[in-house]
Amino acid sequence: MKILPLVCALAYSAHASEDVSYKIHGQAWAEMGRIMQSSDTLNGVDPAFPGSGDIIKLSGAPLRSLGAQITIDADLGTNWVANIGLGVYQAATSLGTYNNKAAEPSFYNVSFFKNYLAQANLTYFLGDKARPWLSFTAGNFSYDYNPDVKNLGLYLLRGPVYPGILISGFQQFDVDTSKSTELGFKLHHALGNFSQDLLFLNERALPPMYDWSLAYVAKYKAFDALEVGGGVNFYRLVPYSSALETPGHLDQTSLTSTNYYEIVGSDTVFFTHQGIKLMGMFSLDLKRWLPSTGSLGEADCKLYGEAALLGLKNYGTIYAKRSQRIPVMGGFNLPAFGILDLLSLEVEWYGSPYKNDLSNIGNPGAIVAPWMSSNGLTPIPSPGPVSPGAYPDSTRDNWKWSLLAQKTFARHIRFMGQIANDHYRPNQMPAKGVVNSAGGTAAALTRPGDWYIMGRLGFLF
Repeated sequence: MKILPLVCALAYSAHASEDVSYKIHGQAWAEMGRIMQSSDTLNGVDPAFPGSGDIIKLSGAPLRSLGAQITIDADLGTNWVANIGLGVYQAATSLGTYNNKAAEPSFYNVSFFKNYLAQANLTYFLGDKARPWLSFTAGNFSYDYNPDVKNLGLYLLRGPVYPGILISGFQQFDVDTSKSTELGFKLHHALGNFSQDLLFLNERALPPMYDWSLAYVAKYKAFDALEVGGGVNFYRLVPYSSALETPGHLDQTSLTSTNYYEIVGSDTVFFTHQGIKLMGMFSLDLKRWLPSTGSLGEADCKLYGEAALLGLKNYGTIYAKRSQRIPVMGGFNLPAFGILDLLSLEVEWYGSPYKNDLSNIGNPGAIVAPWMSSNGLTPIPSPGPVSPGAYPDSTRDNWKWSLLAQKTFARHIRFMGQIANDHYRPNQMPAKGVVNSAGGTAAALTRPGDWYIMGRLGFLF
């Protein structure tokens, strides 16, 4: 799937009568930060039981990454374009306090290299190349239906349902449109101020893998200032394996506990990975209604927000309240008066009773349909309900916030900085249930006083 667009593009260019033109661009960056305060200790055991395992404290942990990518945009004629790009980055986390059973602390550092596809897609379009009225894209492509969002939000396509897990963090791929985030197909249509997208996307991040989701997003812009939109995502509509979507239907002798279903009265309620997400959004450019905006930047004074329902259907007592599955975020671009390109403040509220991370590997008490392999024996990341011990109060992580600043110098040098208490997951954590092949699964910030700071210096060409 990943090389298909490139093969098609090369085949087309070899037979096309028009000349093929290429544009090469890319970026390189260095990023440094620090987790200033983290109330949780990320480890493989519950800190409520001292001495039972390794305790790793994140407060004060330095963070660092280096990376670069290069992308080629190919104009294949009147109605075809292709994109191919590769990138690599190196990330490191220094966990200064690594204490086993109250022994003397020791230094612990994790570092790794990772490569990725920046872009790999082929697009057919009708109309203006920059704003086509109709286009069809296949392959690995970037898609950001809410470009005002800098950190929080983007609920329709980020994270699972049952339970709804939120994703955010500094400069995540989801909000960086130079990097592909989706694998599948996209049909785009625009008519005047109205636009709509139909997406058929393959799951490549969360198990069970390879399921297909069908999503639709529509937006309308009025008065050159207000944009409203909405969408629906039939998450995992076409499963790779139907048995994996509702594991409680498997042979009961293969299940060690009732973590796939719940007995409510005389009924058995089976939990599932499938679900319907609903999303609404708005963006209001207040500058358009101000009498004088000469000193304001293009991004200044923009108010925006997004809300979603992560799972339309209720299941048993575990998912009995839709109100506990509705995240809401709002953002405002503060006036920077040209001193900065952007100064964005975002806040979020989410009343889920579950800890917002993916770090409970194979927890037998997690009555939230844990992910299992096809043999029903190998556990894969699953969040668990809040219980006494390390995480006794689920309401203390309901509010999140972030403040991001950006400044570009000489068109090619860009600085970005952020301070936040969000859903940041360090790219890697020590073993024992808090890492997987894709990177960190555990959110590092779970209390109001937790926060981190990150800065990035990049070169664009």
